[in-house]
Amino acid sequence: MQTSNFKLITIAEIKTKYPFLTEDEKFDYFEDWENEDFFLIADEDVNFDGNFYLDLYEEKEKKWLANLLNLPAKKIEEIRIEGIFIDGNFSVGGSIINAEGDYGPYVFINGNVNCQSLLLGGANVEIKGKITAKEAVMAYYNHGSFNCTGLIEAPVFIVTDHNTTFEERKNELFYYNDRDEIDPKNECEYDDETGDEIMSNELRKLLDNPLIETFEELERDLAIGELVLKQNNPPVKTYEYWHNRVSENYRNLKLVPKEFKTEELCNLALSKTFHALPFIDQDLIRYELCERLVSKDGFAIQVIPDEFITKELSFKAAENGTMLRLIPEEYYSEELILLVFKNGRHEPDINDVPSKFITKSLLEDYVKIGKGLWLDKACKASGIDKLEVLKQAIDFGIEYLDTIFGNHFSQETADYAASVYDNETHKEEWAKYVQKYKNKFERLEK
Repeated sequence: MQTSNFKLITIAEIKTKYPFLTEDEKFDYFEDWENEDFFLIADEDVNFDGNFYLDLYEEKEKKWLANLLNLPAKKIEEIRIEGIFIDGNFSVGGSIINAEGDYGPYVFINGNVNCQSLLLGGANVEIKGKITAKEAVMAYYNHGSFNCTGLIEAPVFIVTDHNTTFEERKNELFYYNDRDEIDPKNECEYDDETGDEIMSNELRKLLDNPLIETFEELERDLAIGELVLKQNNPPVKTYEYWHNRVSENYRNLKLVPKEFKTEELCNLALSKTFHALPFIDQDLIRYELCERLVSKDGFAIQVIPDEFITKELSFKAAENGTMLRLIPEEYYSEELILLVFKNGRHEPDINDVPSKFITKSLLEDYVKIGKGLWLDKACKASGIDKLEVLKQAIDFGIEYLDTIFGNHFSQETADYAASVYDNETHKEEWAKYVQKYKNKFERLEK
């Protein structure tokens, strides 16, 4: 199974032919590899055109690999590739990309690396030589590791919460490593409004797109093999380009230059999720748009600008599933609170309700709607008799006994329920509940 420089061999063969690999602590780090699993290897220098992808577990990359090896896609689906080994120098015309931050293969390159950019996330990467990148070397997230025994030479070198070690570096334009001493002018700045860590202006002024503000946004560009530095004159972006980027990820709407940020493009992002709203220019946001988003998903109210939130919009959010804490308190009422509880996707949380709105009738409905998990706490805080609330809920109908017996069973609730429903009128239904909660009733008798 071979094409060009690369071939697939089993891990059993790897252990026999390259025993020094097994001495690396990251080799089969979790001890879950099988000898029948595979490595992608090249036993000589490699010159590769285009981008080289390390995320061999992902569907898109599997298709890329099948094409690389001239194998049916089904064949790649059937096998498990645990690592990549290159016994020589590795020169890539594009970028080397490990875009997945949570995991990746084991990678060992026994030579120098030359590429446009090197992006590393969850893979465990060992490079026994010098790295020369035209643009950037970036390692991010703490699930992966990266060790280079030689020089890392790149205009930009960024390490964010990643297990990265190296012998020496040469970075003429920018260096940031949050596990190393950082030049104050290269420090990030926290944005109180968005909660983002904004990159230093020292880096932002180097980038072709001035709208890139965070390392995450830069990583997204590197993950698709983009030229990102202004000095390298990246290709001019078209509307079609930005349409495709927004189609892939609504967050890319934030990076779209004003001349391409049309209402059509904004609507494309919003068709995917209401979370795109903060990236839309204020002059395109109207009440009708906000109403449409909230009608589709009540949780959208969390991104609606304050000036568009009304009592009517709050009720619409409640009707379409949301959390009480996302609605301004000025619009609270018992009716609204119960509407949120009834239509919510999760167990109603009485803890979200301000004390002035907690009444006996509200608690009775709270018990009927859900499990009433925090009933005891709410009753104590408000001075309302819990047993009276439960009795009233029982009075509403025998169908509520599941909630009462399931979550608030006691001698008192059992006795009261029996006094109401243990009779000829409800004989069969009562018997079903007694049988269903037989163990609880038996414990009362002991």
